[in-house]
Amino acid sequence: MSNKYFKLEAPWDTFAKKLKALFEKDTAIKVGDISSIDDESGVNYNIDIEVYKHDKYLALCNVMPRRVTFGNVTMSITLYDEENGAGHDEKPYEIFKKIFEGNDLVKDVLVVPDFTGTEHCYIRFKPEVIQFFDDDISDYNGNWSGLAQNIANEVFENRCLGIHFCTAALNDPENEKE
Repeated sequence: MSNKYFKLEAPWDTFAKKLKALFEKDTAIKVGDISSIDDESGVNYNIDIEVYKHDKYLALCNVMPRRVTFGNVTMSITLYDEENGAGHDEKPYEIFKKIFEGNDLVKDVLVVPDFTGTEHCYIRFKPEVIQFFDDDISDYNGNWSGLAQNIANEVFENRCLGIHFCTAALNDPENEKE
């Protein structure tokens, strides 16, 4: 007897699903499907991300890795600026504010100084589970389940000091207003 949920997903497929899940509620960012590449570049797959706000495009350019390696398989990430405009240097938290502006997964973005005066940016995601079909044989339905903060940490590879991805508290009275 075989279970249709016991099929194995490639790690690059899971990564692509996580990208899509992270930005699916953002109308200014569209994550495409994985395409196979057959050339001498050393890249096996590519995924396109179309960005419809220039500021978000510039922000993503600063933090989104262009290549992700899974053992002997490499996937490139291509960003497309679907809107023109001029860029400028910004603080890392301003970049992430732009990236997540209008994304319904995000509760808020808070910038708080610590005891030394160093600014820390907290991107607080709503306390919701993200779920999609994957090869998780520990789940009866084969689903991957997790939080947006975990996906963001993986996608952005903890590249910026002072940027913290977290989940808003379940018992936060402001959650009930939404």
